[in-house]
Order: sequence, then C-alpha cells, then structure tokens
Amino acid sequence: MKLKKTLMSIGLGVLLTACTDLDIPPINLLNENDIYGSNEGIMTNVARIYSRLPIEDFKYYYASGFNFNGTQYKQFSCLTGEAIGRDTPGAESEGFSYWDDTYSQIRDINMLIEKLPEYASSLNTSDVDTYLGEAHFARAYTYFALVKRYGGVPLIDAIVDYPASVSMEGTHLYRASEEAIWDFIAADLDYAIEHLPENSPAKGRVNRYVAAAFKSRAMLHAGSIAKYNSVNETQDQEGVSVRICGIPANRANEYFKASYEAAKLVVDSQKYALYMGQWQEGNAEAQYQNFKYLFLNETSENIFVKYFDELNSKHDYDHSTQPNQTKSGGNDSEVNPTMDFVEMFDGIAKDEDGNFKNIDDNGHYMLYNSPMDAFANAEPRLRGTVIFPMDTYRNQVIEIRRGIWTGDASQGILPLDNEGDVGNCNQLTDPNLHLAPGLGANPVINLNPGDPNGSTMRAAGANGPVSNWDFGNVGGMYVRKYMRETGVTNDFNSTQSWIEIRFAEVLLNQAEAAYELMLGGESGDNYLTVAYENINDIRLRAGAELLSSETELDNIDIIRIERRKELAFENKTYWDLKRWRTLYEEQNNRRYKILNPFYSTDAQKYFLSVKFQEPRAGRQYIYTYDTRYYYQPIPNSEINKNPNCKQNPGF
Repeated sequence: MKLKKTLMSIGLGVLLTACTDLDIPPINLLNENDIYGSNEGIMTNVARIYSRLPIEDFKYYYASGFNFNGTQYKQFSCLTGEAIGRDTPGAESEGFSYWDDTYSQIRDINMLIEKLPEYASSLNTSDVDTYLGEAHFARAYTYFALVKRYGGVPLIDAIVDYPASVSMEGTHLYRASEEAIWDFIAADLDYAIEHLPENSPAKGRVNRYVAAAFKSRAMLHAGSIAKYNSVNETQDQEGVSVRICGIPANRANEYFKASYEAAKLVVDSQKYALYMGQWQEGNAEAQYQNFKYLFLNETSENIFVKYFDELNSKHDYDHSTQPNQTKSGGNDSEVNPTMDFVEMFDGIAKDEDGNFKNIDDNGHYMLYNSPMDAFANAEPRLRGTVIFPMDTYRNQVIEIRRGIWTGDASQGILPLDNEGDVGNCNQLTDPNLHLAPGLGANPVINLNPGDPNGSTMRAAGANGPVSNWDFGNVGGMYVRKYMRETGVTNDFNSTQSWIEIRFAEVLLNQAEAAYELMLGGESGDNYLTVAYENINDIRLRAGAELLSSETELDNIDIIRIERRKELAFENKTYWDLKRWRTLYEEQNNRRYKILNPFYSTDAQKYFLSVKFQEPRAGRQYIYTYDTRYYYQPIPNSEINKNPNCKQNPGF
C-alpha cells in the first residue's frame, strides 16, 4: 500500500493531505512525524481546527456563512423578532450550505484522532489526552452544526482513504439516523470530559467543563427535537428503514437528563459564576453597568470564548450595529430592537394585553420629559441590552426621534391616525407633524415660532427613524450588548471577544432540562426546585422581579422567555425557536412593532408612538416562517454526487 503522508505548507501554515510514492518529502514539506510527533506540529493542526469551528459569532453571516469578511447588512437577530433591520425583509433562511467545509474539518479531526496515538510515545501522556479531548470536542461541535440544520447526516468517524482503499462507490455514504448523530455527539463529548484537564491549557482552548457546558446545550437541543418535532422522514438503506429526520419521542427524557447532568457538572465545579462584580442590591444603575460590563471584559462567567485582536482577527460588529450618530464612516443601524422584544421585560407599563402602555385612560398619549422615563422602572438588564432614545452611548446622548409635533397639547395629544398600523408616518397629513423622509433631508424646527432666535431641533434628530431607504435607525432603539464604548467604529476595526458559552446559559440549560424532566415524570433530583433557583439567580442579577415561590413557575414559557431575555443578540434565539418548533407560531404573517418617539413643542415633552415596521423601498417586512426549514435542504451538489444521500422533505 502506498505510504500516505500528511503534508503541511510551512509558509502558509495550512494542512493538506495527499498520496505520494516519495519516501522523502520535499524540503519545504513536513512528514507525519513532524506533525504528530511534536507538540509544535500538533498545535499547528489543533489551532487550525479551532479556527474552523462553526461558531456563530460576530463574523457569522446567515446570508453567506462563517468567518465572513464583508459588511453584514443582515443580522441573525433580525430573523427572530429580537430586532429589525432594513435589509432583512422577512423570514429568510441561511443563504449558504454548511456541508463541504464541515466534512473537510471532520477529516482533519479524524486524521488527528487516528494518527496521534501512533506517535504518542514521543509526547507527554497528559498532552496526548488533552489533544485527543480537544479533537473529540471539535468533532462534536462540528456535527452539532450539521445535525441542527439537516438532521441525520453521513457519520464519518474515521479517515475515508479514497482512492487508496475505498472506491468511489464506497464514498457514497448513507445518512445516519438523526438519533445516531446526537448519540455520537454525546459520546464524543463524554470522551472530551474524561480526557480534558480541569483548566484550559491556554487562553481560548477548552477544558472538561467547556465540554460539559456544550453537552448541556447539545443534549437540550436533542431532547427538544425528540419531544416537539413532528417530522418523520425515513430512508430505506439496503433493506433497513432509517429515520433520518426526527428522534423517537421516548428518548426525550434521556436527552434532557444528559443535558441536566452535564450542566450540573459545571455548576458543581464552582469554577464559574454569574458576574456580579459591579452589582449592588437595589441599585439599578449598578446592575445595568454590571450587565453591560460582562460582555466586554474577562469575567467569572466566561466558559468558552473566541478571541479577536488587532493583530490576528478583527470584525465589524460596531460598524454594522452602531448608531448613525457615532459612526466615523461606513455602515450603521443594522440591528434595531423591536417593541415586541422589549415587552418581554418586567417593570414596563403594560395594558391588559401585555403591550407597552403608551395611551392613557383618557385616550391621549402619555407624556415624558425624556423617552428614557417610560423605561425607568424596567429591569436593568434591559438597559444593558438596548440603547433607548436619549440614553447615553460613547459619552453622547443618542438622539432617536421620528418627528416633532407643534400642535396644541393643552387638552392632551390624540393618537396619530396610523398608530398601531403599518402605514408610513410621512403619509400623515397633520400640518403640525414635522417629519424627515431621510437623514439627508432632516428639517430644522424652531421650538418657539414666536422667537426667531429660539432653540431648534432637527425633526428626526441625529439617527431617525426615517422612512426612506437611507442610513439611520428604523426601529426606535439600538443594541447595547457587546457594543464598545471606545475605539474606531468604521470597517473591520472591532476586537470584542465573542462569548460562545457563558455560565448564565448553563444555568438556563439546566433549568429548562429540569423542568422538562419534571413534566416528563422523571424521578430523581427535585427538578422544580433546581429550575426555580436557577431562574431566580438569573433574575436577581438582571434586577428583575423574583419568582415568589416554586408554584409560580407553572409554565415552561417562563423559562423560555427568561432565556430569550438573557441570551438576546447572542445568536441563540433562532435555534431555540427552531428546536421548540415555535418559530412558525410566532411568524405567521407577523409584523413587528417599532418605537417612534415624537417631541411636542407645546408640552415640551415626548410622546411615544408604537406602530408596525414601516415599508421601505417596496419591502413590506412581513414574516412567515416556512416550516420546511426546520430541516434545511442538503446542498444539491451533494445529492447529485452521492445517490445514497436522500434530500430532506419539501426540497
């Protein structure tokens, strides 16, 4: 048999595989012993595997894929109702196929797992265990990215040595059952937990508790599919019927239990904790600052982090998400939180339907010295997540305004004609209403017409919202979470670290798994107590109202909403809504609500209009989720070259 050599280009640091008859590699190439027989060689391989992990971070772009290097006009949070953006007009799906890159990554990982033991005698045993643990973690992480998109996929746990020992037909692999993929992920993570050290060997590398934390996420997802998914797609594979989409419902508790126990391992280790370094009881300002701080700094909450820095890797999150007011060039305002999202939080005045109360009992707008006053009693976590109109960011008051009203306010201000409607405010005919069609046509309004030298305001402030296709705000708020307070904001100059797994998620995973186990009649721990205590720990740090007793935790939606509030804008909600199979329920001809602050010159106060997102450039912004995409289409290129790979239903 030909001697198989794994080659590495020294100049590029990129691993390649090839078959060759040469006994001596070219002078600029390294042989297997160089790669697997030394820590330096192995770390080059391991670093490459880490760099290709499918982490949905700042550089993940649902329109194009992972590690995207262009301006992100479409953001993941704009698919879930967390936010809106002018460039996300409806319930879109991923615009790329995560397949070929996946199996290239899996091949590299399998190569490491197979080859490293052959050279283990030249390495420290503990180092070998760590490398193999990292490889199994990375393989589980990669298969998770596949299975949550496609269901069952070809399961490759060894090198497919084509054409040396495998024919072309031998590469035409069937899809494994979805259940088998989830079980494989669990087994890989169990291996990682057993073999990884308690402490990460270096910044950004995993330890056993990272593996356990990730297992709590993956197994919670599997349990949800077993319980809530209704798709049952099978394939006849040489006389055997294999369920390639869906998991038997009777396995739900088993997966929930695995999630619960993995989270418990992390919690019991006491290595991580909710960050409370600036938190003060009864001090909303301190609680807000505490929550904001944890996303921009190293804290006790960080479990698994992807680091960015000036020298090696930067991203453009500030560039895409920042207010128009603070930008130094380029893009802005691609993520504008919705009122639907804000209404999830405690401490906001709401009507009997749970909607933000902006109209008083006499049918007039409620008036505020500042729009901030309407949210003064909201849980501080909300202010740590969004920038309200007239709040401060980068030492500036962020001026978000839809327009100025110059009419008589002495008897109150009646709602605008299209309050709660989808119509464009610019279509209103009230002569007292002064609007800006765009930030480039933003009229200056004299606040006291009787005094030509009096103070003035621009109708739409520095950011909008405006109605024409333009830069500027489109939803009445901005995102604060992860946004830097200093530094350049244009282009790819951002260096915030991405917290892929943090302790709050582990507590939420455990709480949800515990509650599902209670609902499923599972005996063991007092699951309701664990769920109750975890949720209250999260709410305490958030400054939210605590649940008064376990009996108040009487619906799983309480846990789900807590999760959506806590993990907002962290690219988790989309997958949660998919695994719960609730995305279609939420997005069935759905329009999302935006906040429109107006200033009354007569009252010298603000009123807040709430209406549906305005149409722009022919886009209506109506969201209806296509349930086919609970299982995404396998790329046609794979279907065409592999006759044994069956397409997902509906495609």
